[in-house]
Amino acid sequence: MEEIKKEKKIIEIYPTKLSRRVLCFFSDIFLNLILSVIIFELVVFQISRPITKFDSKVNQNETYQKNIYDLLYEHEILYFDKDEDGSLSKYNLSNALEDTYYHFVNFLVDDDNEELVKYEIFYKYFVEIKENGSVNELNKLYDNYASNYFNKDQLTILGTYSLKEEYKDEFKHNYIEDDEMSIKGYEDYNNFLNNSFLNLYNEIFNDIKENDLYSLNGNLSYSFLRGEINKLDNEINNNYIVCSYVSFLLSNIILFFIYPLFNPKRNTISERVLKLERINKHTMEYIKRSMVTNIFLLKMIDSLCLLFLIPVLRVGFSYIFALPILYLPSLIGILIALINLIITGFSKLNTSLKEITTDSIVVNEDSLNNYYEEISTYGK
Repeated sequence: MEEIKKEKKIIEIYPTKLSRRVLCFFSDIFLNLILSVIIFELVVFQISRPITKFDSKVNQNETYQKNIYDLLYEHEILYFDKDEDGSLSKYNLSNALEDTYYHFVNFLVDDDNEELVKYEIFYKYFVEIKENGSVNELNKLYDNYASNYFNKDQLTILGTYSLKEEYKDEFKHNYIEDDEMSIKGYEDYNNFLNNSFLNLYNEIFNDIKENDLYSLNGNLSYSFLRGEINKLDNEINNNYIVCSYVSFLLSNIILFFIYPLFNPKRNTISERVLKLERINKHTMEYIKRSMVTNIFLLKMIDSLCLLFLIPVLRVGFSYIFALPILYLPSLIGILIALINLIITGFSKLNTSLKEITTDSIVVNEDSLNNYYEEISTYGK
């Protein structure tokens, strides 16, 4: 607190309240996020696309992804039903697995029908395709993942465990025209899908990853395709990461360096809107230009917490957690921001690291104006 006495008149100036400091803190971060996303989407990312051949890499990646699906279709261990969205369903794993499951259960319900034998995809892979595969090995998998659904004392036409009669009676209605399963039948059907079928299908993928799977003409293999996809994924992700950092830096330079540097009061946009002033706590004057660099660096550290959100419009919220080089610094930024808020809350003059390093204090604009009015009235 600064006091000037003249004829028993006391002129006082106080730091702004903590609530306004916190509001300003989050306002700065919010504005930084908005500007960073705009710069990312409209400028930096668009410039990077031709330079890094981004679109070509994305298209090639999609082609390799489709080649993996085609590899599974070619070996008849994945099916899809053509409809008006057939092309979409074909390269959507969730849709394809639902169709594959539908046909697989159809065989289990009518397991002596030779026309449906082709839908026994696990027999196809673990007995016919896999080297040294056997029916006994497949039955062990059924026992491990679906023992509640299979009758080990009864076998299908292929020699695999047969579905228990109670489930056959429930599921068969799904394959009769103008008929439908009971509520319990739907529950058991979905439970069999989620608890057994998907786990069994995952065993196919695990074995393919370990032993590879070649196309019938031998030109492509799963390992090659997966390796190329991983390589392209890394290059695509690196582009997102670099663009995010560049956008983050540009946004911080604009908001916390250029704007305060050419602003006589040296405050940020949020501080100006909230009518907060940053002044030297000894001279009661606005901080010098040389101090703007300190403010810029510390504001940028405070804003690290938003870094992982910058590419969210481009990649989606769930995918950003596949970019640890973005979200790990954000976690560190959140920790630093919390520490900064704690320091501000417990310090006598509500000073954060920015004020401590610049020997300044943040006050209300009205309070500072009153101070100068009193100075002019009573003299220095």
